[in-house]
Amino acid sequence: MPRKHIIVPLDIWHLEDINVTERLVASVVYGYTKQGNPCFMTNTGFSKLLRISKRTAQRAVNVLLEKGYLEAVEGSQQRHLKCRSCLGGVDTSVQGGESPVSIRNIESNKELNHKTNKMNSEIIDLGKRASRWQDIRDYFVRLNDLEGTNYHQQVAAWAKECFTYYEARDWKTKQGEIKQWRPIAQAWYRRASQRVPQRAVQRRDEVQLRDDLRWHQRRLDNYLEQGRRDLAYKESMAIKHINEQLNEQ
Repeated sequence: MPRKHIIVPLDIWHLEDINVTERLVASVVYGYTKQGNPCFMTNTGFSKLLRISKRTAQRAVNVLLEKGYLEAVEGSQQRHLKCRSCLGGVDTSVQGGESPVSIRNIESNKELNHKTNKMNSEIIDLGKRASRWQDIRDYFVRLNDLEGTNYHQQVAAWAKECFTYYEARDWKTKQGEIKQWRPIAQAWYRRASQRVPQRAVQRRDEVQLRDDLRWHQRRLDNYLEQGRRDLAYKESMAIKHINEQLNEQ
């Protein structure tokens, strides 16, 4: 059944540290989580649904993961997203999209402020230490994607080592208690990536480039069959750029 509407819960709409696009992405995932279902929507799916670019969709998902509002769960075949409990609940009166909640209601605003303050304190607590090694792995995956590197096979092992090391030290350094675990994890990621043999990295780069080349070639063939020459031109330029990268290697 085609989607008829996107409901934005007030708990998400009143978050001050995310923009409108990020609120919409969070609301889409929340709709699945509220129904007890995983959200298998890809960045491409978000871009089509919200009429935004794929890069904007990817950036929005990364921000929500970074801030701890969403959680990425790696399945056997593909990633799926779910909302963390820190996003709070929604008013049942907006479930059908028929009875909007009045923000002028004083009692409603008091309850909302209480939830927001509680949520902010939970986010701060979550930032001090990683609750499990998978959180560090997801962070490493985002770093890998943002930097365009190919450490997918190593990030899980790095995350386990990092988590075990700091968990044994009660998330403290020589300077004292860790205030934010992500900068500590990022430094670990940097040191670990420097130890990876560059020959192996270059080989994985080539494999990824050739996979991308085949993907763009299929899209080019489809656009040519459909007579969509403007899109075909973009794919041909992408293919040219990938071939140049392969030639440089």
